[in-house]
Amino acid sequence: MVYLYYIGMLVKVASVANYGLKAVDIDVEVNVAEKGFPGFQVVGLANKAVEEAKERVKTAIINSEIEFPVAKITINLAPADLPKEGAYYDLPMAVGILGASANIKIPDTKSYFYGEVSLDGSLRHSRGVFLLAILAKEQNVKDIYVPRLCANEASVIEGINVYPIDNLKSLIEHLNGTKTIEPLKTINSQDLFSGSEPEFDFSEVLGQEQAKRALEIAASGGHNIFMMGPPGSGKTMLSRAIPGILPDLTERESLEVTKIYSISGNIPP
Repeated sequence: MVYLYYIGMLVKVASVANYGLKAVDIDVEVNVAEKGFPGFQVVGLANKAVEEAKERVKTAIINSEIEFPVAKITINLAPADLPKEGAYYDLPMAVGILGASANIKIPDTKSYFYGEVSLDGSLRHSRGVFLLAILAKEQNVKDIYVPRLCANEASVIEGINVYPIDNLKSLIEHLNGTKTIEPLKTINSQDLFSGSEPEFDFSEVLGQEQAKRALEIAASGGHNIFMMGPPGSGKTMLSRAIPGILPDLTERESLEVTKIYSISGNIPP
């Protein structure tokens, strides 16, 4: 690949930051200047993981067979008064550098870029993609670019185009129109619920009538319950049987639970 460089440009790439179970808009502002000593600086109240993105992004671009610009690179994560943490700004940083220094086309309409980049230019599984998709829906952002390993999380949200990215090379080819990446098909959330069964059923628990009665009362009234007993008395089996007597989650409840799984990284690739 050969790319022409235009030093002295400012590019803004949209991304998000996760705070608890909510995602907020972040602008990744990338300035590549010809004047000044060559360097790479990240500002905007970034933590150590974000600071280390400098080495990840630089190495990933070089290993993708793209010349890294010899210039003064300044990246601002705006708004600057909000703390930023995590490696999820790697992809928007890389896209911003390539858009500001090479002939890489940045989408005209607002699009979210999110994900951690490996040293070889591939994208790693990243937490919080489900929260990103929900924010995109709320903000009427149609296109999001995320690692393929976690793109399915976002495909259950209707009305957005989820582009699964394998590596920087394929993303560049897509943005330049040389090789298109097809967005994922939307997954019907109701299809995920159909066929799901609890791990155990109360009919499989022999005896323990008093414990089962207590669990039924707790489940029906939404109460907490504390179980105590010697190993092997059936505490774990009883706990795993509780979903069998609970109603199906509502759409709102399922969204809240999935947010927790997404931000904690418990949704497998």
